[in-house]
Amino acid sequence: MREDILKAVAAPPKFLFAPFVPAVINLGIQFPMLFMGIGVANMNPLFFIVSILLAHGALVAAGVKEPHLSTMMQAYGQTHKTSTNLYTVKGNKFEP
Repeated sequence: MREDILKAVAAPPKFLFAPFVPAVINLGIQFPMLFMGIGVANMNPLFFIVSILLAHGALVAAGVKEPHLSTMMQAYGQTHKTSTNLYTVKGNKFEP
């Protein structure tokens, strides 16, 4: 049990060498754009393939620098909520 937890923390999930969540979001956005560009505008698919590869390469580079990028994105989504401050201060303070 303990080894599974340590493995999950030490080696976050990857998709083709990039952090999992950003890579899936990238492909989830770019593949529909590819098919719509081919179907609607009769565009060359090579443009989209190069775009997908460049974006994925950038995600791989970002994943090398920060391997826990997926976890950071998920944590940001949960904590980026505006709060009502009880006292007049600059910015958001997490006070009850």
